[in-house]
Amino acid sequence: MYIFTKRPEPRPPASAARPANGLLAWLSCATFGHWVDNRMFRVAPDAPRRCRCDARVLQEDGAETRIRHILSCFLRHHSYRAAGARDGHHEYVCTRCGHPLLFEAGRSPYAHKTSFRKKARYLCSLFGHQVHEVVDREGFTEYACGCGHTFLKRRRGLARITHPLICVTAGHFVRFIAHRGGYAEYVCRNCGHTFCFVAARRPV
Repeated sequence: MYIFTKRPEPRPPASAARPANGLLAWLSCATFGHWVDNRMFRVAPDAPRRCRCDARVLQEDGAETRIRHILSCFLRHHSYRAAGARDGHHEYVCTRCGHPLLFEAGRSPYAHKTSFRKKARYLCSLFGHQVHEVVDREGFTEYACGCGHTFLKRRRGLARITHPLICVTAGHFVRFIAHRGGYAEYVCRNCGHTFCFVAARRPV
């Protein structure tokens, strides 16, 4: 007695799919910027900093990385974790996109929290941030808005900072500026927006 079964279709080797996937990742990054995620860096801080397209990202040698906007953070909420106090302010960092918040110590609504969720203040994003000076550092003047958004600018005496169109449409072009509080800090060359990504552990 013979049992006839349908012969399975041959599967292409795994390597055959890689060029297509690699091309799609490259096209995505070329269009929107590289994908970076603080959660990945926290789990594997010593892993090479590479995007899904396999490009090296967030180097600390002065090279620039174009990073994309993480829409879930902007449209839904950021998830912040306390990063310490400095210069009379409390600082927090988004556990996913690296967006920092800086609130004056006497006015911080999150002073007694170690983690929280917060939506972006869209009016500031559309019409500009009303800012105050925080400190001069790394060759910049640091500014903070009442919404917590921070900027590093070469100019002093600014009272209002807006987001240039290139940052809205093309993402941020960031480079490393300093290590601080377990994070590697980067600044966008166009708008001065800062980002803090979990730093790789260094040998003692």
